[in-house]
Amino acid sequence: MNGKHLRGFGQALVLLAILVGVCKSAQAQICDARFFHNGGVIEIGGSGLLNVSAKLTFSQVKKTSSTACQAQVKGFAKYSLLSFLSGANDIEHVLSVSGNQTSVANARPGKSADAATFDVQLLGLFGFGAPIQAAGQKFAPQSYTLAVGDPKRGSTTPVGVRMGEKTVGTQQTIQTAVGKLQCWPVRYARSTDATTAQVQGMMLPIPAIQSQVTDWFCPSTNLVMKQEIEHSGQKSVIEVKVLR
Repeated sequence: MNGKHLRGFGQALVLLAILVGVCKSAQAQICDARFFHNGGVIEIGGSGLLNVSAKLTFSQVKKTSSTACQAQVKGFAKYSLLSFLSGANDIEHVLSVSGNQTSVANARPGKSADAATFDVQLLGLFGFGAPIQAAGQKFAPQSYTLAVGDPKRGSTTPVGVRMGEKTVGTQQTIQTAVGKLQCWPVRYARSTDATTAQVQGMMLPIPAIQSQVTDWFCPSTNLVMKQEIEHSGQKSVIEVKVLR
């Protein structure tokens, strides 16, 4: 396997970790979002060097007000790279929203939520912790630790991920799974630490990854409907495919 393939594998692992889980710093508008009801569904897919698919379903939804709600979130995330590198994660959490903050707990008794594996804050799927008000608005840098690898196939390795300051661009109309929407582009740099990962029984080095990211947040759906990633001249797109 050459260096280009290893870089792609590292990117696939990071994107998988981005996709699986529930945001811990969502906007309060999530309680009124179209997917936040019993039977609500979000499906996400990606194209480019890797194939990504993820599905979140919502049940046991309780709403006290437009800024206080709770739901059980179940689902999965899968990826494949070069047809022979693949992995998957299951999701089973309880999401509680109070104001602009949320809490996440594992829905299975006796187990705590795995923040390293299940954290969609990197994607900002449910927003950026505060409403977007105008172009030029900025959000502070953030950093996280993710678990690299598939826990069902062996041990995972922690890897640090850092996102630079986010800057909001001018609102534009983009095509989405639910039609044309007015959305805000939010641009930032994202980097991951060098690490190692087990591939076909061998431990291989995964180099550091530097990416430029654009999140397209659409107020009418209260979601980032599309994320564009550029890394070493290669582009990938992750977007919401189904929303109901």
